[in-house]
Amino acid sequence: MKRIFKRLLNVNGMVVEDVSLDDSPLRPAPVLVARVRCRKAALRCSRCGRKAPGYDNGGGERRWRHQDFGCFRVELAGPVPRVACAEHGVVVSRVPWAEPGSRFMHDFETQCAWLMTVANQKTVSGFLRVAWRTAGEIARRVADRLEASMPSMFDGLTAIGVDETSYRKGHTYITVVVDHERKRVIWAHDGHGKEILDLFFQRLTPEQRASIRIVTGDGARWIDSSVAEHCPDAERVLDSFHIVSWMELVKLFVFGVCFINQVPFVRGMRPRVGRGPVSSWSSCAPR
Repeated sequence: MKRIFKRLLNVNGMVVEDVSLDDSPLRPAPVLVARVRCRKAALRCSRCGRKAPGYDNGGGERRWRHQDFGCFRVELAGPVPRVACAEHGVVVSRVPWAEPGSRFMHDFETQCAWLMTVANQKTVSGFLRVAWRTAGEIARRVADRLEASMPSMFDGLTAIGVDETSYRKGHTYITVVVDHERKRVIWAHDGHGKEILDLFFQRLTPEQRASIRIVTGDGARWIDSSVAEHCPDAERVLDSFHIVSWMELVKLFVFGVCFINQVPFVRGMRPRVGRGPVSSWSSCAPR
């Protein structure tokens, strides 16, 4: 039975001592508690991960939240001894199933982060029975852990695209930078303008900025000025989306001119060219 729970709890390398059902009246529902312990030879510093000798028992038992088993909440319980690290001194030993300072196991945090990608934070916190702020902190920890294990998204950039979009009925803008080669978003920030795009280039090293050869985007001048300042050797290219949209406007303009010249009852109308990209039409004096 202990071997089965060892596989279910994903605590390979640990010792499962006991599994019991805690139905204390102080709890709103019964909780399945699995008590585990680390092997003495596996004690490591929680900061640097190096092996270190044990110092004391850590002051008692600690618990971590695991993924639920059906309708039962599952917790992992066990002592966390302190170790004497040669570099960081006396610190809590590292446990392989949770991050230092976290009360949740890696499997639970991964589940929470995945749910946050398909549902809002309030729904996820209610489903997992955790606080709203706790769900956000878990998602940030998982994102930081994944980012640390992955190569930098800013390495090897050759062609990037810059654009801004609005949300909340157009009152709030966000600037997005994409990598055309890998076809993924590499950076996003609230707001738009040269100051916001400068923040992206400031995060890059001189070598990473020098590798950028092409920057696509619309005809905004703040993109031109920021690219000229940080990537003077990069070529500015207008993206196909805006080129097609501008061609559609030209087509509508030409169609309007042809329509007025061909229809007899509107020959007395002529276009009034304004400052915008599209000319407006109004009744004027006959030619």
